[in-house]
Amino acid sequence: MGRLLLAMMVLGSAQAVVAQTETPKEEKSSFQPAETLSVTDITYPITSVVYGTVVMDVLIADTGKTQRVEVRRDIPSLTQTAVSAVENWEFSPATLADKAIASRMPVTVTFCPPAPFANPVPFPPLLPQSEEAIQAEFQPAEVLLAAFPLPTYPATTVLAGATALEVPLSEKGEAGEIKVLRDLPPLTEAAKAVVKKWRFMPAAFNGRPVPSKIVLVFVAGPQVSFPDS
Repeated sequence: MGRLLLAMMVLGSAQAVVAQTETPKEEKSSFQPAETLSVTDITYPITSVVYGTVVMDVLIADTGKTQRVEVRRDIPSLTQTAVSAVENWEFSPATLADKAIASRMPVTVTFCPPAPFANPVPFPPLLPQSEEAIQAEFQPAEVLLAAFPLPTYPATTVLAGATALEVPLSEKGEAGEIKVLRDLPPLTEAAKAVVKKWRFMPAAFNGRPVPSKIVLVFVAGPQVSFPDS
């Protein structure tokens, strides 16, 4: 009887350990990131002579409404244009166990330099997060490595406006099939080809990697032609 009781206690302890280790996995797998429902065009400020990538985190409420846009990389004369546009985008909220929750959507907006341009687009370190962001359960994905510049185009091509791509990321930060949110031929296909070379740090929920999404926007200025390479 003593041995039987001991065996039952050991079995019960083992089951408890299994349950504890499985709970985080179930929570992780039930997380679904926010999605971008609609975007607006972003135009190059006519008074700006600079270029580069503005990085933002969009704070999305559990209703899907944009609460605010937090700038992570600031480029004077370009940042406000990007923020003003993104504030009017529409999102669906993230969910955990089928319940809508607040989260963040990372958005990068690259204002492309006039072609031909041999030097890479600057990509300096991100600004520190706000205290609220640091304490948040969900930490959005980040770009670790960005490939620039964009490929060149036929000499007759003149572009103005933006192409927007939503990239799903795995728990390892691996990019999945790219979704085109806003098309601007031929910039869209060129941007998709470049993005495949980018590398990402995965998002995390309560410290555990989770699948996520990131929006990457590329803006071409007016009267910018792209000659053959």
